[in-house]
Amino acid sequence: MKGKDFLALTVGFNLAGGVIAGLMVGYAFDKWLMEGLFKVKTFPFGLIFFFIIGIVSGIRNAYRDLKRL
Repeated sequence: MKGKDFLALTVGFNLAGGVIAGLMVGYAFDKWLMEGLFKVKTFPFGLIFFFIIGIVSGIRNAYRDLKRL
């Protein structure tokens, strides 16, 4: 692959990676709050919050890569 082809491929990986990382962190955060010291049931809220942060970070990283193209 050439340099620009590889950079274009990383745009999709940035989007998918940001969403997957946000979901994983949100799930772990909710699980930690429910089973940890606090015993607070926050299941959908942490997941949704970090999912949105993952989408924003994926789009931001993809935008930066697209500017380099």
